Amino acid sequence: MFRKAGLENVDDDAAVLSVHGRLLKDRALCAKGAERRRLYRKAADAYARAGAIGGASYPLINAATLSLLAGERKRAQALARQVLERDARGDDDAETPYWKAATRAEALLLTGDTAEARTAMHAAIATAPKAYEDHASTLRQFGLILDALRQDKAWLDACRPPRALHFAGHMGVPPNARATIRQIQNVLEAERIGFGYGALAAGADILIAQALLDRGAELHVVLPGSIRKFRQTSVAQSGQAWARQFDEILRNATSVREIGEDSDPLSPLAIKLAAEVAMGAAIMQSDVLETDAVQLLILERDAKRRRPASVSNFIGAIWSEGGMRQRTIAAPGGKHMPRVHLQQDSAMNALAAMLRIDLSGSDLAALSGKALPVIARVLAHGPKPAVAPRWTGNAVTVAFDSPKPAAEAALSLADALSEFRGLRFAGHYAIAQRVDDPFGGKPFLLGTATTRLEDIVLSTPAGAIYVSADFATALHVGVPAELPRTQYIGELPSDKDREPLTLFSLQC
Repeated sequence: MFRKAGLENVDDDAAVLSVHGRLLKDRALCAKGAERRRLYRKAADAYARAGAIGGASYPLINAATLSLLAGERKRAQALARQVLERDARGDDDAETPYWKAATRAEALLLTGDTAEARTAMHAAIATAPKAYEDHASTLRQFGLILDALRQDKAWLDACRPPRALHFAGHMGVPPNARATIRQIQNVLEAERIGFGYGALAAGADILIAQALLDRGAELHVVLPGSIRKFRQTSVAQSGQAWARQFDEILRNATSVREIGEDSDPLSPLAIKLAAEVAMGAAIMQSDVLETDAVQLLILERDAKRRRPASVSNFIGAIWSEGGMRQRTIAAPGGKHMPRVHLQQDSAMNALAAMLRIDLSGSDLAALSGKALPVIARVLAHGPKPAVAPRWTGNAVTVAFDSPKPAAEAALSLADALSEFRGLRFAGHYAIAQRVDDPFGGKPFLLGTATTRLEDIVLSTPAGAIYVSADFATALHVGVPAELPRTQYIGELPSDKDREPLTLFSLQC
């Protein structure tokens, strides 16, 4: 869009140059080695030119940091000193108090005054204590600077926003378990929790959720199935007191997600999907805010000796695979709490990370003969699909067991098909119905999930990869790996019976 508007060669407009610098910086983050340094240098030049025209501190401090990342330390320090001189003169850039103070801290760090930069950063945070995303942006920049200077980053930890929590636990915890409630409160305080993600079943879930609200933390509820069905199966049958508290917590929650709203809340597939989305959301929140994520599990005391592993144990094992920190509390079960039995999923149902490579915006007759062999070759040499590739006449669909191999395949396809114009890529992670093709015998997927995938494609620009929030969040769960970047795009409106579909872009 920037190129199409004829802005790439503009060199006399500070706003255009600043946008150009930002786009080049984003490209540099996707590059490696000498190419990354080259792009950092070009970004620094654009910002420096913007600063020279407009005289504002924002482009100057970015030019300084990007010069350092490009390997030009002397230039970085000279530009940083210009920023400090402007600050000393009291020049007003119409910035917020936080950004003025944070810019000064960044300039001090670049000139080598780390101790004063540290003091200035704490002063900046004091001007806007809850501007967490602003703090995170500065911390991310400071991390790059300290890495380039080969200096210790440990002092940044004291500046980080509150941590994100994923929580789960058994339903047998009684509502009057005061000792357990105190333990929950102690964990939340010790871990500096500011954001919580989990379900809201009777017992442990509700106790943790209430403790989060009591300390002023954001609560993000993620339910397997609709609110109505979940309340009936996982809350109300444990008692009306739990049901009333469930209703009150929902009214005060920051957000409520219904994952697989067509599913039975006691379906193992729905529970797994909702848990992966909640865990991934906690991890993504910690990444966005440059902080940490931790899990809190409440497990039934001596449960291992009495029954097979619970859902909470299963969820805890998934979290542990990623090497993330975990806190556990052993709590007694209620004497007369009803036991909830999971429902057996239909043999047709499958949890799938689906991709759609859409060719409908192109000359199909000319393109299919060229692009389809490339798609077939890339998929044949990539991760093994759970559902084989299928040509629909205007798109190729394929599905994997989880988002990680699906993301790997999508990025490989986008790279291999970069010369073709008009291709769009979409991804979604959901429960779908797996059926055999009566004409070819090979299985393919049906159901609401596949139509959601088609909806995503319609909002995806040519050459881009857009995925649903469920795909993006679950991508962050499990065994650590070098993950692609996910960037929030916006919400895709839906019909009145469904919540909007949140979209993310998938990049290098």
